[in-house]
Amino acid sequence: MADAKWLDRLDDRAELAAAALVLAAAGLVFAGVVMRNVFTTSPSWIAELPVHFIVWAVFLALAASFSRGAELGLDILVRRLPPGVQWALDRLGALAMLVIAAMLVWLGSELVQRQYAMGAVTASAARTPLWLITSAMPVGCAMLALHAAARLAGRERFKPADEALPIE
Repeated sequence: MADAKWLDRLDDRAELAAAALVLAAAGLVFAGVVMRNVFTTSPSWIAELPVHFIVWAVFLALAASFSRGAELGLDILVRRLPPGVQWALDRLGALAMLVIAAMLVWLGSELVQRQYAMGAVTASAARTPLWLITSAMPVGCAMLALHAAARLAGRERFKPADEALPIE
């Protein structure tokens, strides 16, 4: 467990960054609405930038949600199974998550490299380099892969379904 402390600190920073990005996106959307209603105009980039912020926020929050056991699952079925079967299904899910996350890191990195080499930018007036936005995928999925590997190695605590996040 102590080995995963650095991963927990990384999660904390990623969550703070994700929260800041969501707040910044909300602020930009609010500013855009005010500008359109008060000044009847707003910069064209003000509608694009919040979307980029949300993309980054989602990928940064992926790993933290996985480490807390907040990924989607069939709790209603899993809760009825014995703890040993729950543990085996958790490990199988972590293995599947590791494979998928690793594939997304690889494919996302290739896409980022291609966009960077081509100098691809968004079609709006902001002309944001696409690789800046797309790089959220390999970064977030790399963090997710680290958590999946930590769970497989037993460095993250397995939480039986009855200890997982409650369904309200």
